[in-house]
Amino acid sequence: MTKIFKFKTIILLSVFYFLLFVLPTQAARLYFQPQEAVIGSEKEFSVAVNVDAGKSINAIQAVISVPKELTPVDITEGNSIITFWVEKPNFDESSRLLTFSGIIPGGFQEEKASLLIVKFKTTKEQEGKAVLTFNKEKTKIYLHTSEGVEDSLELESLTLPIIKGKENIIVKTDDNDSPENFKPEISRDPNIFENRWFLVFATQDKGAGVDHYEVCEGSKTKCAIAESPYLLHYQKLNKKIFVKVMDKSGNERIAILLPQKQSPWYQNYWIIGIIVLVVIAIMRRRL
Repeated sequence: MTKIFKFKTIILLSVFYFLLFVLPTQAARLYFQPQEAVIGSEKEFSVAVNVDAGKSINAIQAVISVPKELTPVDITEGNSIITFWVEKPNFDESSRLLTFSGIIPGGFQEEKASLLIVKFKTTKEQEGKAVLTFNKEKTKIYLHTSEGVEDSLELESLTLPIIKGKENIIVKTDDNDSPENFKPEISRDPNIFENRWFLVFATQDKGAGVDHYEVCEGSKTKCAIAESPYLLHYQKLNKKIFVKVMDKSGNERIAILLPQKQSPWYQNYWIIGIIVLVVIAIMRRRL
């Protein structure tokens, strides 16, 4: 009896250990990490959106419900594990939903990984509480597999007590580094821009995050704020293209694409000007 009892005890302990320590690590976890447990109504404060991945994941889609007590004033994805944004973080005032989705090429399997950091301000200078929640139906994580299997997911809400008169700690970050190197690509597709040539580009900034891109065709001074994909103005591909990326701290990086096709010599007006001047000089000498 004693041996049987010991055997059963070992089995029960093994099952208990498996249920307590092994199973919870299998599900991915999305959660919020505020800069302070209690926030004040006087100044802005930051909340990080993090993920724990027990298995290798490669795609995330999230929808966050923002209570009326809070208003997002800035969103930073500089240190995000997401390197390709399908939908950049965006807050809709009418529905009060903050949505984003993206891909992690190569997969990711770690804990306490940052997806983005949201800076909030309180809408009223009064005490109370604010609750941030994930939309369970629209928030999904996919495993790093060829089939795109959806991972099991734990979603944690965050309740923030708001204290009137309390000043939040101002978090300052020095960012003197330019966004990372990138290589724009020229392409065309029958389903995009009626098969006309367009430009695709993307990069990351590990500091304050990317603010915007500019595309300059033919000259650094003739630029337009742009998003990828960008329809090219010069469809003959005979102009040099400059793609600027600016981060939120004012640092920039420029990628240059040389002309895909050379212009005929008679379209290079500076060459024509030189030829004309040479001809005039020769004629004057003869006269």
